[in-house]
Amino acid sequence: MEQRDARAQTGAQSNAGADLRGKAGEAAGAVFEEARDFAEERKSAAADNVGRLSRAVHGAADQLGRELPQAAGFIHSAADRMQSASTSLHERSVEDMVGDLTNFARRQPAAAFAGALLAGFALSRFLKSSSHDRV
Repeated sequence: MEQRDARAQTGAQSNAGADLRGKAGEAAGAVFEEARDFAEERKSAAADNVGRLSRAVHGAADQLGRELPQAAGFIHSAADRMQSASTSLHERSVEDMVGDLTNFARRQPAAAFAGALLAGFALSRFLKSSSHDRV
């Protein structure tokens, strides 16, 4: 009888653990979806900004082309690359870009570390300057 009670209690604990794991999995899935949606929105906004910047650079190159046609060609080329980057951002998913970054980090760990370090430095400088603007 005691053995049956112990098995029943173990089964109930196992069911409770499975329910808890299921709920935790659902919560983690919901958080992941929200994070992915937020990242997609930010990526789309960044792509739009790069596209606008590209158009502005093309406009500046057109004006500069009247006085320095050789320089205008280089500037148009840079603006074309920006437009290409904007299009690529729009077309690719966040998961694709994270996968590419992961593959790059595996192939070039030192370069990935240096890039992360520079990005962290730039972000800290940006946040630091933003906090001074508010005071």
